[in-house]
Amino acid sequence: MFPRGTDTHGFGADFKQEVRKNQGAFIGMGGFGEVLARYENFVELDPAVKDKWGIPSLRFHYKFGDNEHRMAEDMKETAQEMFEAAGFEIVHVNSRVLTEGWSNPRTRHSAHGQRPENLGAESIRTVARRQELFVVDGSAFVNASCQNPTWTIMALCWRSCDYLADELGKGNL
Repeated sequence: MFPRGTDTHGFGADFKQEVRKNQGAFIGMGGFGEVLARYENFVELDPAVKDKWGIPSLRFHYKFGDNEHRMAEDMKETAQEMFEAAGFEIVHVNSRVLTEGWSNPRTRHSAHGQRPENLGAESIRTVARRQELFVVDGSAFVNASCQNPTWTIMALCWRSCDYLADELGKGNL
């Protein structure tokens, strides 16, 4: 990733001197960008793999497209331009694009998942009501803006819980 002791070659006194020479003088930058909604990216229930309660696991079909790879290259070039303009000495550039979905476990601000264009004439609301399903996370959001959707997700969950409690009180559930 960035030059540290584990990335510096050698051993012994010369190795220690090289590591100490630049200790605390490194900066790193990484970029995240929006993955466009693509028909080929979806999740489904795995017909064979089940958890210990017999519930099917999710099977992911997900790959970056040309747009995401070009965006990653642009992020790398832009970061280098910023560092050079600031007068930094660039000692290492990592061009590796991380695995698809790498950031999802690291954040609770995820969006996307359901693709409305695959629902045909029915809206997500119609599908959710027909299946008695309440979508209270970010999977119903077609894309993400520059802000995370946490407050909207919390509002969806709160309103759904209020509705369910009201229906339970009326004896409808």
